[in-house]
Amino acid sequence: MTDTPHVSMREIAQAAGVSVSAVSLALKNSTKISASRRDAIVALAERMGYRRDPRLTELMEHLRTSRPHRSTSTIALIIPELTREQLKDYPPVQGLIEGVQEIAALAGFNVSLFYLSDPGIGTRRIRSILLARNIKGVVIAPFPSGVARIDFDCTGLCVATAGYSIVEPRLHRACPNYLQMMDELLADSQAKGYKRIGLIMTYGEGGIGHKLFTSSFLFYQSKIPPENRIQMLPKPMISAANVAEWFRSQKPDAIISSGSVYSLLLSIGLHVPQDVAFASIDVSENPRDAAGADHRYNLVGREAVKQVLTLLNLNLTGIPENPKTVLVDSHQREGFTLPGKSLAPARHKRRPKSVSTRSVPSFRGFLD
Repeated sequence: MTDTPHVSMREIAQAAGVSVSAVSLALKNSTKISASRRDAIVALAERMGYRRDPRLTELMEHLRTSRPHRSTSTIALIIPELTREQLKDYPPVQGLIEGVQEIAALAGFNVSLFYLSDPGIGTRRIRSILLARNIKGVVIAPFPSGVARIDFDCTGLCVATAGYSIVEPRLHRACPNYLQMMDELLADSQAKGYKRIGLIMTYGEGGIGHKLFTSSFLFYQSKIPPENRIQMLPKPMISAANVAEWFRSQKPDAIISSGSVYSLLLSIGLHVPQDVAFASIDVSENPRDAAGADHRYNLVGREAVKQVLTLLNLNLTGIPENPKTVLVDSHQREGFTLPGKSLAPARHKRRPKSVSTRSVPSFRGFLD
């Protein structure tokens, strides 16, 4: 087997008529040289068959990380829509941030938060700050309101996101496993003796989270006797009157929905789990001790920043040609709202309400 001839940066510099340092900057996709010069050098290097030496890369990384008093690199975490104060009421994004910070710290990086809601801050302003501070790695948090497009120039940056909400640009992403969570909720409900399981879907049509949750539910319904199938109540139909009528006509013994619907059930006089059992599609919402789906947002943040670190290591920048989605191991979690059917408490042992009275917008960023 014949070895491929090694092409050095000095040879590329001689062929291009530039300095070795200019070649090094171009191959690192640095903004310290012009885009046209950078592209020309990279194209020439590819034609000459240049390949980075992984052993040399490993050695240089060791030398950099073993220097005492070295400056710590930074990864940017962009927070859309939420203000600093609103973030306190959004456990999903809080968990995401904690996960990003944990893995970044292990890799020797600081994390800087950038809020798009801050006065005078937009995506162009953030990009200019990143370039000025030589910050190349970026994680973009999901939009709490759901499906969104973000006008952010990823050129020269290593970018990933969390959840399905950002549909443009198409980025590498880490997401909870919605199919797994719904499958487990349905299987657990059946195992506990519930036969008429209903779904009140609080997410709008079109989002990937909506499609994944409902596809799991509809497949489950296709496998059970027709007399136990319950019509799903979609988001546009959710109101106190409609939920009460749906409950009266469909007669579910267990309901899967969000924390806002749990509050609605209480408001129309139903007791959980005495009158009907309940499983939350996101246990980060109130009541936090309900049975339901644990999205493991901390793990989502960890996996999102791992993708950024991989891109940095491989010097892969810009919008990927083939975006990759990493699904984290998300699970059903036990809680007071979904006991075994033979263990459901009598109505006179009703559990006191534990739902917060604060008005907190529903979070849709990881689902839609």
